[in-house]
Amino acid sequence: MAENICLFFTINMFADSVGVTKRTVEGWIDRGFIPTVKIGKRRLVNGHAIRKQLEESSDESPILAG
Repeated sequence: MAENICLFFTINMFADSVGVTKRTVEGWIDRGFIPTVKIGKRRLVNGHAIRKQLEESSDESPILAG
């Protein structure tokens, strides 16, 4: 079954989804913490790249059980 995944988020959508302000997300983008793409005049958070980074990092560093 295919997952319903949003590949790109507006800065406002991403901020709302992670529970921070738009200005916080803009700061993360400026510092290079969050990958973005520019489509036309809009800058969008690249949700696909974030998901891929998270999957790769979870493969490299297993979580130790308590």
